[in-house]
Amino acid sequence: MSGKNQTRKKTGTREWAEINKNVCFGCRHNCKYCFARANAKRLKWLDDVKNWEKIKLIPRRLIEKPRKIKGRIMFPSTHDIFPEHIDDIIKYLRGWLKVGNEILIVSKPHLECIQRICDDLSEFKDQIIFRFTIGSPNNDVLKFWEPNAPSYEERVECLKYAFEKGFTTSVSCEPYLDFDISLMVYELLPYINDCIWIGKMNQINQRVGKREELIAKGWNDKDFEYLDVVKKSQTDEFIEELYEEFKDNKKVKWKDSIKQVMNLPEEEIG
Repeated sequence: MSGKNQTRKKTGTREWAEINKNVCFGCRHNCKYCFARANAKRLKWLDDVKNWEKIKLIPRRLIEKPRKIKGRIMFPSTHDIFPEHIDDIIKYLRGWLKVGNEILIVSKPHLECIQRICDDLSEFKDQIIFRFTIGSPNNDVLKFWEPNAPSYEERVECLKYAFEKGFTTSVSCEPYLDFDISLMVYELLPYINDCIWIGKMNQINQRVGKREELIAKGWNDKDFEYLDVVKKSQTDEFIEELYEEFKDNKKVKWKDSIKQVMNLPEEEIG
């Protein structure tokens, strides 16, 4: 079969939505494994990675005319949702919801933002799916990998708030960051009415950095311990055990990185 006739493989965000929308450049969470920051650096959109934390609204995105599209919209995919931009973001989301779109809201959530979205956009709750990124129940681990993102407790509080308000709730454990993934899944499942996705940390050398680069950045032995835990928890053996534990749970889904290890088929967008 020629390349032109091949179906585009569902990887990354394409497992979740047909189209991505973003209204900002940069992200204050400054996650060490961030694919968007790595891409911006590679494409020379970012002169200094330290500037990634300086979030800028993109005016032309905010004024684009909403239209009904075929398939689900994921928002955002290259930044997160912060209190200082919440008014603009709610206005933007309202426009795309009013014309009948389904929107998957993906975030390392701040409670103030999730409360506003739930309260201000409650009339569209049947068109909204929340997917909160939580890679570990351990705050020291989260603080290392996602320095400026909310704590585990705040993210769980956001999940409970949306769940209790009657919204569709889900979780992304991509990447999962340590061996406590199973314990966390069991803790979160009661507040999930959709699904929880589990996936590896992808392209570590490109996105986090090679060892010599990290040493040059000032990484110490403790920093490398966090990285070693990620790598050890992503071995095929551990993934096989994790899959065996949850393979019969209808709420647990596997990202492409896990599917590749377990030789699982692609699924419908979810």
